[in-house]
Amino acid sequence: MSEAYPDHWEFDDEFDGGDETCGRVIINLYTYLKPMPPGYRILLISKDPAAPIEFPAWCRMTKNALLDMVHPYYLVEYKPELKKE
Repeated sequence: MSEAYPDHWEFDDEFDGGDETCGRVIINLYTYLKPMPPGYRILLISKDPAAPIEFPAWCRMTKNALLDMVHPYYLVEYKPELKKE
């Protein structure tokens, strides 16, 4: 488990899932992101050992972009295809 996320990651906010399971973190993250604009970047933190499998799958299914990951850190862009240029 990495002690810090990579220095070059840029994001608007961070969301710490704490010790919750991936399912609970996804529900809480969905609620948190829903009012955010497309393209919003968030640093997701989850210590759940299933996170390296669950979060990439969730991003694919919901059309959010998983830009990078270094467990327990995940750099997610919210609904990038809906961004207005």
